[in-house]
This record gives sequence, structure tokens and C-alpha cells, in this order.
Amino acid sequence: MTIGDQIQKLRINRGLTQERLGEMLEVSRQSISKWELGQALPDVDKIIRMSELFEVSTDTILMKDDTDKNTNNPLHLGSIYLIVKDFDKSVNFYERFFGIDVEGRCRSGNKFVEFYIDGKCISLMNESNLIGHCTDPNSPYKFVQNYWVEDLALEYKRVKELNIGSVTEIREAYPTYCYFHLTDPDNNIIEITGGYHMNEAICQSCGMPIEDKKLRGTEKDGSQSSEYCCYCYRNGLFVKSETLEEMIESCIPFMMEDGSCKSEEEARSSLLKVLPNLKRWKQT
Repeated sequence: MTIGDQIQKLRINRGLTQERLGEMLEVSRQSISKWELGQALPDVDKIIRMSELFEVSTDTILMKDDTDKNTNNPLHLGSIYLIVKDFDKSVNFYERFFGIDVEGRCRSGNKFVEFYIDGKCISLMNESNLIGHCTDPNSPYKFVQNYWVEDLALEYKRVKELNIGSVTEIREAYPTYCYFHLTDPDNNIIEITGGYHMNEAICQSCGMPIEDKKLRGTEKDGSQSSEYCCYCYRNGLFVKSETLEEMIESCIPFMMEDGSCKSEEEARSSLLKVLPNLKRWKQT
């Protein structure tokens, strides 16, 4: 594991986007991306600030000790969802309560907004606009725990075998966001999301479906690639030498154009859940 890997792990464990961590450190999102990809190292003052935010020693960030051991638990805490009836009223309430203005950030079709408090995420959701996510208006629960995993299909199998509560099928909210629900003994909902593509062949660089063989790239010998699309990969080489961050930014306009996402933030959030798990970016 590199220093960049450690920063990424600490950021994800706190439920922070690269953009949000950048805001907290007063640097750009691109700087966070370069740190995590090993293209640059943070200054000493930023390392100290991160140690305070993540509540770890600077040695932990610099990979000088072994105190932060990995576990076999595949779950990463995403956020806590608060189900609300009157979305605008609730947003206004929490903006004043937290002293945070979320206008223009993290909104998605008047149904979802995120607040980051002390490195943790609380999301407000309007259940009337979230078909498939929430039960009827008389539902006894108002909070949903959200976790993410690298392999959603594998986690689904693990949870089903545990036989500890009711489990839904894997559902697709939109092309890059799949999930399933587990119900605890008090009828609270646990939502688990992660890398899953509904048995669909997708480009291991940009995430585009490549079931249509005409969209597949080519290997050095002219044969079709089974892993990459023609826009990313030709003659055995990637068309562009780009970073994961650059790939995400280039994909955002297409996701908004085809209606997959209604805002740049929603598209970026969706891509961040999928692209880092694809073959090209796992190898970098």
C-alpha cells in the first residue's frame, strides 16, 4: 500500500468525496486525485491536517507503522440517510442547524443532498421521489444505513448465506448505481451498494456497455478486445494517456446527455463508485 492508497482508504472510510476533502484541506479536487494516484505528495501541513481530520497519527498516513490493520470485513460505511417528507423544509432546517449552505452542491432532482459534519456524511432523501429505495409513507423507519463494497454480487451472496434478515434482490437505481437492502430486527433498512453491472459487459476503462461488439476496441493483432471499448482502446493501446480523474471528468457530459444523471455532481458521484473498480484503474 502506498501513501496515496492510505489517503484514499482514510477518505473513503469517512465517506468523503475527493472534492469534499479538498474543501476541508483548502486544495483542489485534482490535488487530492494526484495524491491518491501517487502522482504527487501532500505538503507536511496537509499531512498534519489530515491526521487531525482522520484522527490518526501522521505516521499512519506516511505508512510508517502497522497499527491500522486491514480486516476481512468487505463493508465500508458510506453515510446515514435521513428519510424526509418535505425535502425543501428539511434542507433549510439542516442548513441552519449545521451552518452549511448546500445550494448548488450534491443536489439531485430535488431528492438527495449531503451534509459533511466532522468528516461524516448525513444525507437527506425525499422518499416520494425514490422508487425502489423506500417503502410507503407510513413506513416505521426514517433512517437508512448505507455501505459500499468492491464486489456487490459477492457481498450479496455472503449476506444471503448469513440468513440474518430479509434481503431484497439486487436492484438498479440507474446504470452506475446498483444496490440491495437488508432489514434488521427492528425493521431498519441497510442499503449496500457497490461494483455490479447486471451481467453486462462494460468497458474496463470508462464503464460504457460493450455488449454490441461494434463498440469494442482492438488488440495488436486486430482482434476485438473483450475488455475495452473502441473509444478507449485501439491496436492494443489506450487511446489517451490520462488519469482516473481525467477519465471521470470526460465521462460526465455523456452521462448527463443520455439522462443517466441530472447534475455534474450526481454523475461524478456515480462514476466514483464504479470506475476505480475497473481493471484499467486498479492496475495504476
